[in-house]
Amino acid sequence: MTNYKTRPTKLYKIPQEGRFMGVCAGIADYLGVKVGLVRFLTVVGAIFTGFWLFIIGYLVLGMALDPQPDDLYRDDEEEEFWRQTRKSPDYTAAELRRRFRDIERRTSDMEAYMTSKRFRLERELRALED
Repeated sequence: MTNYKTRPTKLYKIPQEGRFMGVCAGIADYLGVKVGLVRFLTVVGAIFTGFWLFIIGYLVLGMALDPQPDDLYRDDEEEEFWRQTRKSPDYTAAELRRRFRDIERRTSDMEAYMTSKRFRLERELRALED
């Protein structure tokens, strides 16, 4: 069971997959892109905007971010769900609404059948067969 500090939508560093502190690996995982792209953009950003600013920011993130827990996701399906949620939360919310509407529709269909005269008649006929 995950506690309140362990959230699938939180940004983590991934030291075991990173070169130095795992910050780029964590950002890549969070955004759902390749870690090489994040590293490249970090170097380009450092060159064009100020090397020391990026070094200080990187070190602050490296110290501030929690390492990603090993048991963050129960399985690959849950991991994929949370990655999709981080990439496009509007789509995921719409998908969840669609699923809940489908569940509600099926539940109401079952309710209607269970309270129908046909269900009672079929149940009585089965009881006579037994």
